[in-house]
Amino acid sequence: MSTSDKHDSFRGDVYDLIELQQLLKGPHHIIFEGKSPYQDVLLIETKNIRLYRNDQLVWNSLDERIYHEALVHPAFVFSDQHKRVLMIGDECGLALREVLKYSDVCHVSLVSLSPETLIAAQRTPELFEMNENSFFDNRVQIDKSSIYDFLQTNQHQFDVIIAKLPDPETKQDSKLYTKEFFKKLSNLLTDCGILVVTSTSPEDNPLAFWSIDKTLQSSSLYTLNYHVNVPWFGDCGFHLAAKKRLVRGEEKKINIQNHTLPEDLYSWFTFSNRVRSVRNQAMVNSIRSLNLHTLFSANSKDIQDETKELRHLLSNPHRILYEGGTKGDCVKVLETSDVRLYLDKQLQFSSLDEQIYHEALVHPALSMVQKRERILIAGGGDGFAIREVLKYPDVKHIDLVDLDPLMIHMASNIPKVANLNQRALHDKRVSVHQKDIQVFQKEQKEPYDVIIVDLPDPGDEILSRLYTVEFFKKLSNLLTKDGILVCQSHSPEYAPFVYWSIGLSLKGTGMHVKSYHTEVPSFGDWGFHLASKKPLHLSNRKVAVPYQTLPDDLSTLFVFPSKFRSVQENSHMNTLSNLKLHEIYNQELRR
Repeated sequence: MSTSDKHDSFRGDVYDLIELQQLLKGPHHIIFEGKSPYQDVLLIETKNIRLYRNDQLVWNSLDERIYHEALVHPAFVFSDQHKRVLMIGDECGLALREVLKYSDVCHVSLVSLSPETLIAAQRTPELFEMNENSFFDNRVQIDKSSIYDFLQTNQHQFDVIIAKLPDPETKQDSKLYTKEFFKKLSNLLTDCGILVVTSTSPEDNPLAFWSIDKTLQSSSLYTLNYHVNVPWFGDCGFHLAAKKRLVRGEEKKINIQNHTLPEDLYSWFTFSNRVRSVRNQAMVNSIRSLNLHTLFSANSKDIQDETKELRHLLSNPHRILYEGGTKGDCVKVLETSDVRLYLDKQLQFSSLDEQIYHEALVHPALSMVQKRERILIAGGGDGFAIREVLKYPDVKHIDLVDLDPLMIHMASNIPKVANLNQRALHDKRVSVHQKDIQVFQKEQKEPYDVIIVDLPDPGDEILSRLYTVEFFKKLSNLLTKDGILVCQSHSPEYAPFVYWSIGLSLKGTGMHVKSYHTEVPSFGDWGFHLASKKPLHLSNRKVAVPYQTLPDDLSTLFVFPSKFRSVQENSHMNTLSNLKLHEIYNQELRR
């Protein structure tokens, strides 16, 4: 852990800061707060409200503001005026809340795409609070007709049109992204008006993203494209469109109060080479050639992954604020308690999904090892990894080594955390050592069947030393001949050079390495490496203890899309003589 005394700094990416700032400005309860010689510790509890449509998450209160500010404000800074606004698909009024921050807005027409979501929003007091009673503003008119009827009968033009459309997963939804539909929207734009359309993720679905862009252009509109990272959802794309050419640098400055937008939006309008590389393959989506839903389905995440989170939440304490609808338009609004730990303003866990992370950290190694009597956990002072290890009745002894006494105190004595870890640190099989893992490993003689490395990310030079070939070699010397080491290794999606560099450094010890990953909603795709003195075999591996989130066949975790593996050959072996992992980390996390 860092020994820096600069407690105003942070170790995570900028979105950790944005999340924390939002939480502290809204209703919250600080459960524990303190400073150690190593880091600032903040444990915070909030109520998290989440809306699901057809069992898929539409938004959650943690980061919806990031998304809706990104949806609304770029269009407004590019428009010359915004007296009349058309909102399509904003049934909860969260984008409307942002629109009404502009005092010169005189009229807003809101057309629903999901009648059941609109009913849910109108019947749920918690949603009124979130949208700041935007439905009751006298400038707002909620149109009861369908979007197609509205487009056929409406006689007025609008300065800004905000189309918050569903993902084009089905043929029916794909019709909302056709050149015919966009042409009808453009007919409602004033000559200087701006249309903004939600899109697919340019990182996950670049071909679908550019196809929406090309379809807008086929409707005689000029486009400008951007994207933003929304913590719970990942990379989200948007398209600005207008009858006149849009030029970056000519927009006005954002002059309203907001919590999440950067002063300069330039980075939002830039795309990686990988995303840009497929632009020429984009296709126009039209009624006669309806292809967008097939492009989306070919690249979208498995539906089982999307519903896994909901099943997990429903299996834990929650409150249903609203539930109703019919097949094709079924809406559920949930309220859950979210306990979150920040170390130096970097998110360490959310109670909503920490189990997903810790099951992925622990169970692949423990299900593959032949014997698991002695376990070493480096880091993991929150006790969650211990909780998972203790599910195995043949475990006889666990050594937990964590440098920070505040973490150990919190995990042992703060009820909210002790309840989450099921009082794991109090189990008689657990020995807690408050010391540096580098000191501890020098003192040990008896080997371990499994070593779990759950250390902080390599954000500075001190932490980078814990991810070197030399350190991993010393840990490997503490493994039995059949033992397995597992190391958390950050995200192969958002920090791929860091991820593959850790894997390469493990290989530098001479051990056999297998890499795997899983989706942790509040962190995105997260990666791990297994290492062993003997080759590891993955066929049909199953977890032998009760669990809720892992797939039946663990071998699926070891499959990576090509975009994740594309940087593997350029990874860096981190050694004491060539210590660069912290530099790579900061380049990737601050970009």
